[in-house]
Amino acid sequence: MSLLHQLKSVSIFSSLSERELYEIESYLIGKKYLNGEMVFSSYETARGVFILTEGKVKLYKAFKGKEQTLRIFTPISMLGEAGAFKGEHYPANAIAIENSYLFFLETGNLIKIIERYPKISLKMLGILSERLYHLVNLVENLTLKDAVSRVYEYIKQKTDEKKEVLFKTTLVAMELGLTVETVSRAISTLKKSGKIEKIGKIIKVNR
Repeated sequence: MSLLHQLKSVSIFSSLSERELYEIESYLIGKKYLNGEMVFSSYETARGVFILTEGKVKLYKAFKGKEQTLRIFTPISMLGEAGAFKGEHYPANAIAIENSYLFFLETGNLIKIIERYPKISLKMLGILSERLYHLVNLVENLTLKDAVSRVYEYIKQKTDEKKEVLFKTTLVAMELGLTVETVSRAISTLKKSGKIEKIGKIIKVNR
């Protein structure tokens, strides 16, 4: 997929013309990140946003030796926008969890783009609102629900129109702040209850 088509896949740029996208493309700086390499940290001054076009990136917080995954980003995604607009540090850490490719867009250039194409700001508000909703759900899951309920809710949220989802235990454990063993036990419990079926890495919700 060309960079132009990748930019079109980013929700805030989806309504722009090819000419406008070419202008944005001129501001981007691409870089490959190896598995385990930091994209940015919460100690780093936020200088701009990142657009993930290949691989996977984990957003997480770390405190006193403990780590909580906030989200796993897959292509095509934008990350780092909250810190970039606030002009301080990034609010969390981001690390590549497989070889990845990201483009960097400096805050000043992003502001220029928004001033020139104001409709982008509305799309940006939508993204920030969705991120807030995700974090509220994460807090609820961490504080109010047991492991089986959290895994089941996760599966239901991720299923497609066939009520199926590709389930990778390690990634799910990261996102839910659980151990791999706990997630595996939750899957066994859900299978025994008849709520799901699992064939290989595919899980289907029955009810």
